[in-house]
Amino acid sequence: AVVSTQSTGDQRIAYAKISIPDSVFQGHTLDEWFPLSGKLGEGKEGTINLIISYTTMPMITQPYHRIHYPYVTTVPQHFTPRPPTPINEADVDMLKDMFPEVDKEVLRTVLESKHGNVENTVSAVLLMADDSAPPPPPPPVNR
Repeated sequence: AVVSTQSTGDQRIAYAKISIPDSVFQGHTLDEWFPLSGKLGEGKEGTINLIISYTTMPMITQPYHRIHYPYVTTVPQHFTPRPPTPINEADVDMLKDMFPEVDKEVLRTVLESKHGNVENTVSAVLLMADDSAPPPPPPPVNR
């Protein structure tokens, strides 16, 4: 089974428009609470405490040195892709027996990506299962 998750886009919950006073740029620290606005109205979403400071950093410059490389002609190196490893159908069947809840084509694809190495495929499928497993239920509350 292929597990898919749906995620929602980030939504702005609240906002504040803050003008940074010139004193901050002169080395003073601003420590103020600002009202947040949003769906409830202007300044009605709560507050946020911001501590803002500004520090200038010295510029670090290094002398410029020109490096001359001799012109060398070389034959370009060509990349030869690794030929696909033939997948043994018995390995796919064995993986399906180990992971009956995982689609056979998913197991074949993972086995191909691991170049036919069954041990590495088992490790990858176990990691996939850990990533897609629902979180454990919270412990019961004793009252």
